[in-house]
Amino acid sequence: MNPREVRSTEPRALEATQTLLGGRYTIRRELGRGGMATVYLAEETKHARQVAIKVLHAELAQTLGAERFLREIGIAARLSHPHLVQLIDSGDAGGLLYYVSAYVAGGSLRDRLRRERRLSVADTMRLAQEVGAGLDYAHRVGVVHRDVKPENILFADGHAMLADFGIARSSEESTEDTVTDAGVVLGTPEYMSPEQASGETQLDGRSDIYSLACVIYEALTGEPPFRGPSAQATIAMHVTARPPRIRALRPEVSPSIDDAVARALEKDPARRWPGAGEFVTAMQADAPLGGRMFRGPARSIAVLPFVNGSGEAENEYLSDGITDEVIDALAKVDGLRVASRTSVFALKGKSLDIRAIGALLNCSVVLEGTVRRSGQRLRITAQLTSADEGHLVWSQRFDRPLDDVFAIQDEIASTIVNTLRESSFVELPAPPSTRLTENVRAYGLYLKGRFEMNRRTLESMTAAIRYFEQAIEEDPTYAAAYAGLADSYSLGLDYRSVPVDEGFALAKTYARRAIELNDSLADAHNSLGWSLFIYDWDWEGAEREFRRAIELDPRYPTAHQWFAFYLASRGSLNEALVECHTAVELDPASVSCRRSLGWLYLYLRRYDQARHHLERAVEMNPGAEETLRVLGLALALGGHPADGERVLREAMELPGSGSYTSATLSYVLARAGRRSEALEIFADLESHAKRGYVSSVAFATMCLGLGDVERALDYAERSYEERRGWLAYVRVNPLMDPMRGHPRFARLVELMKLS
Repeated sequence: MNPREVRSTEPRALEATQTLLGGRYTIRRELGRGGMATVYLAEETKHARQVAIKVLHAELAQTLGAERFLREIGIAARLSHPHLVQLIDSGDAGGLLYYVSAYVAGGSLRDRLRRERRLSVADTMRLAQEVGAGLDYAHRVGVVHRDVKPENILFADGHAMLADFGIARSSEESTEDTVTDAGVVLGTPEYMSPEQASGETQLDGRSDIYSLACVIYEALTGEPPFRGPSAQATIAMHVTARPPRIRALRPEVSPSIDDAVARALEKDPARRWPGAGEFVTAMQADAPLGGRMFRGPARSIAVLPFVNGSGEAENEYLSDGITDEVIDALAKVDGLRVASRTSVFALKGKSLDIRAIGALLNCSVVLEGTVRRSGQRLRITAQLTSADEGHLVWSQRFDRPLDDVFAIQDEIASTIVNTLRESSFVELPAPPSTRLTENVRAYGLYLKGRFEMNRRTLESMTAAIRYFEQAIEEDPTYAAAYAGLADSYSLGLDYRSVPVDEGFALAKTYARRAIELNDSLADAHNSLGWSLFIYDWDWEGAEREFRRAIELDPRYPTAHQWFAFYLASRGSLNEALVECHTAVELDPASVSCRRSLGWLYLYLRRYDQARHHLERAVEMNPGAEETLRVLGLALALGGHPADGERVLREAMELPGSGSYTSATLSYVLARAGRRSEALEIFADLESHAKRGYVSSVAFATMCLGLGDVERALDYAERSYEERRGWLAYVRVNPLMDPMRGHPRFARLVELMKLS
């Protein structure tokens, strides 16, 4: 396309887009333009967030056709991954096609390459892993990007995100249903696969793998593999020429990276890597372990729950506790990836082949063990097994007094690291000493408290508090026990419909005491951040504590999960999604993290995606009442009230079902026109309220379903007096939409300091 012709269309594109979207978006300025489109920075009026609007040039818009373009944008808009920039909207503005995505302010890979020319090997591998993960996800759901290049790789808080699915298409479409006519070439010459350069329409994920390889090649060498004197010459080189090997231009690059990129740049797609995941894995430096090469990611381990070999259920806390301590010690070793606690404990009691566990948890080695207590003596056996073929790498038995439990844990962690160090290409540091008490009795009580807290029931939370208090009586300087108390008091409120004042006051007191004793405890900072956020509505203090927790332990999933809710409350929903997806990646077996994703998509009004994640969470734990409650609400809001009612009635049958589930069912029934049934539930909860506490949130929810906005505001104001966490989401909760625009609601938002 002639650049002069493109420039002449820009004012028309800007004017047409602003005219059509003026009520929804305010265009601020042009961000940039290329051969296919012009990008503008804009503000979405409704949510006061910055977005990027890309308007395709007129000639390309005519080639694509509005119907097919919008259909395929719809396909891409369903993509949801922490390393993909989410598409928000699309349309036809005065004959010009456009789409809207989240604005990522961290700049692009192209910007960085202009400054640095090339990246370090470590930074390139991190970028490849993150973009590769996004592409792998897109390919698995049947979407091919078709324009992977440095300009479309953006950075959010240092993490790479792939943007611009504007010319993406579903790989499941037939030849007759493709977005372009045969022979029309879309893409960027320096990064086109040979089949794309030839104008083929039936592209699959291997085309994107070729393009990603071009990007990695440029990041490592400073130049793309092919660059001719013209676009046509560059396209021809992709079809006919072979680039120099990377190590010829940069010798410090490992052979595995060089070989993996060379294979990804093969002309024949059949000779490339079959998937982005395989490509990225092949680039990682595989290390021999026990005389063998393992196929999982190098220096990655899963610590399975140690088996209680005592034959006494009361010693279960000890085997679980030792497992936790070994996981914690290994997780602090730089360069070693450790499967999350939730993921490994999901396998507790299950008999699985080690190779299956390795594939399931994406790890190279698996640690197993048994704990047998006899009086004041411990016998611990541990064995390390390669996950590729199930071969034993190391095993050892420890017969010690119970007082030596700390030394045994340290010895297990150190031996594992030494074993991996001997066969890894990269040095692994020794596990840091994280002993927080020397009092074995206090430690045992702490393990019992953590065991009960992890059971997540009202009774177990009460027991956890008792054990943590006893641990503190034994050792008043035991910071971890104070952190456990803080979590028990704040999390315990999730299992009771009670006033929150006392619980959160104690949670903050104990979290602050833990931090005074040891400022390096991520869970203490995270617990304090949650109380400051959900109860005090101290936005600055909460953000400070959440960020401190993530700084102390970037692999702590709960910190990312809770920070995501904080970001959502502030209206930063796209940033919240990145944090919550990070939590799920760190802890894929966590029902809580997966349910949190459902909540966030519900706040975004993207009910289909909310349903997807909530149904996943139900599959993981069908007995989680809160998950069913949120799923029922998402179904009803998404236009499926009958399904929502069915799910909510299932939730009502579960042990622990409370007033929130009843209120949500009343809401759904009222919205479906079944007012008398909704009022029956209302009357029943009013009767309960005469005998005990029922949260004002439940009554506000029912009033909103019944359309009684004034009374809903009465209960919302009472919720403010009670400091219910429900109000933290006043900006984003769709249930509150009927109250928006009311002066009393505006006053409530102002009181919350969220205006």
